[in-house]
Amino acid sequence: MSATGLENFARPVLGLFVNEGEFRDYLAERLCLVEPGLTLLRTEYALDNPEGAGGRVDILARDTFGHVVCIEIKRSDNSARGTLNELSKYVTLLVERDRVPKEMIRCILVSTHWTELLLPLSYFACTTGVDITALHAVAEDGQALLQPVTLKALRFLPQLSPDMDLVWFESAEPRQHYADFIVERAKQLPFVRLALLLFAPRPGLTHDRPSCPMMVCVWRVADGLHERIEVVTGKPIGSDFPYAAPGWEPEADAKDWIGDIPHAELPEFAQGWTHGTSEKLHALDANYVLGQVIRVGDWPRLELINDDASLLKAALATSPLGSSDRANRHSYRAVVTPKVSSSWSKAIDAFLDFIAFEPSWAQAARDYLAVLDGSDISVELHAFDKKHFHYAVHQARVHDDALLGYFEIACRAGDVVFNGLHGYYTWDGKTCPDDAEATILATYGDIAWARLAVQSAVDKKRYEIANRLHGFMPVVDWLDETDTITAGPPAYRYTLQDFVAANPAYCAQISATLERIGELPTDPSA
Repeated sequence: MSATGLENFARPVLGLFVNEGEFRDYLAERLCLVEPGLTLLRTEYALDNPEGAGGRVDILARDTFGHVVCIEIKRSDNSARGTLNELSKYVTLLVERDRVPKEMIRCILVSTHWTELLLPLSYFACTTGVDITALHAVAEDGQALLQPVTLKALRFLPQLSPDMDLVWFESAEPRQHYADFIVERAKQLPFVRLALLLFAPRPGLTHDRPSCPMMVCVWRVADGLHERIEVVTGKPIGSDFPYAAPGWEPEADAKDWIGDIPHAELPEFAQGWTHGTSEKLHALDANYVLGQVIRVGDWPRLELINDDASLLKAALATSPLGSSDRANRHSYRAVVTPKVSSSWSKAIDAFLDFIAFEPSWAQAARDYLAVLDGSDISVELHAFDKKHFHYAVHQARVHDDALLGYFEIACRAGDVVFNGLHGYYTWDGKTCPDDAEATILATYGDIAWARLAVQSAVDKKRYEIANRLHGFMPVVDWLDETDTITAGPPAYRYTLQDFVAANPAYCAQISATLERIGELPTDPSA
């Protein structure tokens, strides 16, 4: 072994120090190498923990702004997990034992290796809110130097773009041809993640739409890859303004370029091509079944997490716990447990926001859910926003399953629902205006806007005035542990179907008025 090799063997830390302790003492005497202005408080500062193992901060210091600074020294990638455990312990004990505000604690990690440490430390910095500094220890000309390490910018952003394509085919053959085209063309942008959802008609259902629809979905592309999209597509990102989903221009440009099939190559291959939304997919899901998912591009070789059902659920966007950037505006559905506080809080906040258009519902649900905090049960949250009363009447004239808006909360223990809350609309049993057109004008302003609004997934206006004009009001019922339903006021309960049955001529007026400018579907899934 050479003299240099023997020296490195004897001094394994950077070839300069016998062990971490010697390196620690070296830095403690030269804190300016770590950061100018640091004042040494103590090395090997002991933090007792009455509930378990304590800890020892390698170097405890204070900066010029009064922050308490914990300096931890590591020389091996193998200690990544232990390092984060130590930092977590230091922060917690300094807050609980020494009463230091978390905002006044800083952590500086000095390590000779960063391959395994960088990602977990970046996550620690992102999630704890504690200021973290990372320094890479190197040896140069027989001296120890500390070089800054840039932590990864972790942004926990929605991953599934709300900009989807819905393409209709009369048969499976042209659809498969188009799917093959996408798979091949996507090889030029291999870092783009796409999924092709291929549907087939549900058995026994008949409708007048083409039999083989396909939804094209795209996921977020990392910021550093945007230039590569521009190189391949031959145009700057954002050139195809306006976009259906502002903020998702790179993904839209990549998806559109990949799917831009020459029509001369496959004439009339598609029977319809529209912007896809979670609401359209929800309507599609009522009449079609997902038959196949083709994963294209940047997917793990072995995909265990994002199975077909999970991808469909994410695209439907009825739960805030999926990966979509835009929530479904018609339907909400989530199954959560209060014992997992993070997902519970996110789910109920989104649920209460979804039903906020009826303040009495939102208040009743908020009070009910507050009692469940921390419980070890399964809670189903479901809501449907049918803000167009006149359209619901038009549908109910043909379909008994047409509904107005409602919400449901069901608490389960196993397969048994033992408690719940249900909010919906009831008719007063007597109110019915004389002039259908007058109520449509009072609600929407004109018939043209009424038609646009009832078929829009992006219109944010509310039209609950129509419910009141026809004697419908929000009510809430409770289901208790004895399987008894307690109805809130008023005492009567009449459904939308009761209203239609009692007022057939008026309801026919509604349909006739809405259809003056074209046929309007009656399918409740539309």
